[in-house]
Amino acid sequence: MEYSKSGWDFLFWPRTWHKRLNKTILTLIPACIFVGIFDVLATSPSIVYDYILTAESKLFTKILLAIVLSALVGFLDVFIFAWPIADLCRYLAKRREKFIVQGFHIILMKSYAYSHLLFIPVLLLNTPTGLHIENLDPQMPFFKRLLIIVLVVYASMQLFWQIGILLRTISVKSKLEFSGKLIVAIAIFIWSNLSGTAIIYLLQIIYRLFLNLDKVS
Repeated sequence: MEYSKSGWDFLFWPRTWHKRLNKTILTLIPACIFVGIFDVLATSPSIVYDYILTAESKLFTKILLAIVLSALVGFLDVFIFAWPIADLCRYLAKRREKFIVQGFHIILMKSYAYSHLLFIPVLLLNTPTGLHIENLDPQMPFFKRLLIIVLVVYASMQLFWQIGILLRTISVKSKLEFSGKLIVAIAIFIWSNLSGTAIIYLLQIIYRLFLNLDKVS
């Protein structure tokens, strides 16, 4: 990543990065798969730690199934979240006669998918390392307590940080004015909670699938 010229570049990535986002579907595929893996690893209870790392049988089947289902979750997460928001942006741009780049749906999907890269450290909160908020104890080493608190605060910022990244993509790829971006920001906040609930429900179904698979092992 190039040198940050402003605080916004540091927080929401440089404008040149957003400019490089294009409508090529090929580069969207690995991004969606990454989001699916992120979702699976960030969800508790975890199929990875409960049914794969501790598997006594059908390990190959479970790994293959986890990869396929993670990819499915990723594509659904990215599509369900970003496509309606991109529709809203295009509607506002058309209604107010403002420019918006062609292929904007794919571009916004990429921006949303790549924004998850910033939150890889948050996955530590859902590992067997013991870095859980419920494990906070006065007897715990200071730096471990500090790390847990920092990660929890960082995780709580994810939605708002992603909104900032998406709005920067919208600013670079369209000429929507402030009022239009404000409408989009509110829509992202509301829709992310609704679509997130749907993805969590899907992950719970997948967890039960692995539970049933484990029972017949």
